[in-house]
Amino acid sequence: MKFNPLYSWHQIQAFFTFEWENSLFLYGLIWPFIVYFIKYLRQRGNKPRLELSLSVPLQQNRISLLLSYVPMVIQILCISSVIIVAAGPYRVIKHQKKQVEGIDIALALDISSSMQTRDISPNRLETAKTMGKEFIRQRSHDPISLIAFAGAPYLASPITTDTAFLLHQLKQFQTNQIVEEGTALGDALGMCINQIRDSENPKKISILISDGNNTAGNLDPVTSAELAKNFNIKVYTIAVGSLQPSADPVDESTLREIATLTKGKFFRATNGQALQQIFQEIDKMEASVVNTVTWEEHISLSYLFAEIALILFFIGLWVRFSWIGNSLED
Repeated sequence: MKFNPLYSWHQIQAFFTFEWENSLFLYGLIWPFIVYFIKYLRQRGNKPRLELSLSVPLQQNRISLLLSYVPMVIQILCISSVIIVAAGPYRVIKHQKKQVEGIDIALALDISSSMQTRDISPNRLETAKTMGKEFIRQRSHDPISLIAFAGAPYLASPITTDTAFLLHQLKQFQTNQIVEEGTALGDALGMCINQIRDSENPKKISILISDGNNTAGNLDPVTSAELAKNFNIKVYTIAVGSLQPSADPVDESTLREIATLTKGKFFRATNGQALQQIFQEIDKMEASVVNTVTWEEHISLSYLFAEIALILFFIGLWVRFSWIGNSLED
């Protein structure tokens, strides 16, 4: 493993970046040094002197001289550690968390054969899928349920925030996926309601994308819209198809009625760019709220310096009363 001196220095720097509960005690760190310095001067002045005349100068052992200061250094460090404990050192760790007030969304897409019409390039279905994928990516914080429908609805994904799974399921949508032909708007909206009605989230919407009137299914679209209204689910409806004459013309009437009853909004997408703008508008109108919560955690380090003081105290006793202490005094 390669040693990184810069990283190690940052670690050391972070270790000594403390906050203090009683910072005034830190001024006391200078007193052990002052006291021992005065004690050293007094001892030096009071030492008895013996003058000897030697033919060879007496060389003082430097190692012994340095070791003689060991007890004093241990005592200074021990007292300093006690003062630091009294000052109450602690480290501050800042935490940050994002809380998202999302919106429960049920997205239903018509995959009937008429959605293969090429009045929008490449066709209505592929254009709707492309814009739907972009919308799902932008709503990564929101729980989304995905429904495909033709003559009957199909639950492609229960409500989830797993964006990757939703995109995978949407990619699989094909017109031959559902055997029943037709456009079951009422049943599709009913399935949307079932996915989000029991949610505790007060913000619930459904997006219904189709190109035609209700021609299949058991549930009347108006009845479904009334149910959505009762569950406070706002429904946005999007009619996909060109304004030009077509073998499969777009029928707006039912989609408009659903949006009006649920206090949602009806949109007409005549091309890919228009559909993209519609999704962007819905995204703005039903924006998620992201709150950032910040808090601090205080970790006391007094115990660390208390342990150091205790260890130094016992080391000092051992040095003083052992043969080491006797040899140092000599």
